[in-house]
Amino acid sequence: MVTIVITAYNVENWIAKAIESACRQTFDNLEIIVVEDCSTDSTREILSTIDDSKVKIVYNVENLGAGASRRKGIEAANGEYILLLDGDDWIEEDFIERLYNKAVQEDADIVSGGITIIHKDGSKESASYGNCIMEGDDKITRFWGEKIVFMNNKLIHRRLHEKVPYCVRRFIEDTPVIIPMMHLANKVVYIDNTGYNYRMHEKSLTHSASDLKYALFRALCAEDIVRFFEKHDKGILERLPFAEAYSKCIYDIKECNPTAEMIAPYKEEWIEFTTKLIGRIVGD
Repeated sequence: MVTIVITAYNVENWIAKAIESACRQTFDNLEIIVVEDCSTDSTREILSTIDDSKVKIVYNVENLGAGASRRKGIEAANGEYILLLDGDDWIEEDFIERLYNKAVQEDADIVSGGITIIHKDGSKESASYGNCIMEGDDKITRFWGEKIVFMNNKLIHRRLHEKVPYCVRRFIEDTPVIIPMMHLANKVVYIDNTGYNYRMHEKSLTHSASDLKYALFRALCAEDIVRFFEKHDKGILERLPFAEAYSKCIYDIKECNPTAEMIAPYKEEWIEFTTKLIGRIVGD
């Protein structure tokens, strides 16, 4: 079985298409878990009209954010493999079947497709790295920094989710999960398919974040990755610029000249950031 986990918050214009694309998959052994995160628009009402036995809807009793909502959906999943889908994106009808068949064929923990980005003006940009199998350091180093180092276009074995629980932050929460997963995976297989459609719009978290929010959450992400590799493979830190990225985020935060008013919306994350930074300085 494959589980598709869809997170839904204020996506009234797109959630029906996301769910429809999941329900129309050519792969049959499928469950779809939608986690509704206390939307303030008509998303919840739209979900109440869904009538498909494959679809299970989980309603949060309070707004948890993207990270905690995804973890909730993953923990409820029964599938051997799991794919994440944002409520404003959609997948082509053969996407799961092609990924799953390759996963079985190669006995792979992770199989990745490419991605089609739909820009705000309606133009499209597709990225794929063809058909290839990555093992060893290449699992991370081969395509680091490219567009498809992205979690949602990947079918991931549930054992990796058990080893690397999903990050519960509200922003930039997928990168500190997928990088460790790729390192722990037996192999990462790519197929030449751009069937994940990623919609860019002004309401998305990525495109509405302030400079401070972006720098702060990137710093927390970089800190998580550095700590993971300090524990599992320090050599990676010499071959990829994770430590440098962390330093750059700290510099960017400083350049924002953060005030108490600017920090207030991200108080918990600010405390986490400063605590970990101080711990690193004094040698925790």
